[in-house]
Amino acid sequence: MLAREFRIAADKDIKRVLKLGKRFSCPECSLYVSGNTLGRPRVCVIVAGGVSKLAVVRNRVKRQARDVLRVAVERGAMNGALDVVVMIRAAAVRVEDDRRREFFKIFFERVGIVARGKI
Repeated sequence: MLAREFRIAADKDIKRVLKLGKRFSCPECSLYVSGNTLGRPRVCVIVAGGVSKLAVVRNRVKRQARDVLRVAVERGAMNGALDVVVMIRAAAVRVEDDRRREFFKIFFERVGIVARGKI
């Protein structure tokens, strides 16, 4: 589990990142990135109810995205003091379970929030 200090929990912080952050998109998810003054990265993963009717499916996708980010934070692979909000879309459910983690890893590296080859 990701330590509390690396999570964005406050609704006002999430809204700030969504409003002021830079947006990166692919069919499977949208990623919003904004700088912070805390000196450490913080992340939040959001999966809307419309992604799937089954909570088990939504939770699996959320857990896989969060796990990739957790590994990046623990290994020091996150670039800078960033607030990152990941909004999962319905297309992510269509990616096979065993390939989804690899997809998130590649997307986060391509966007530049995670250093290449460190996770």
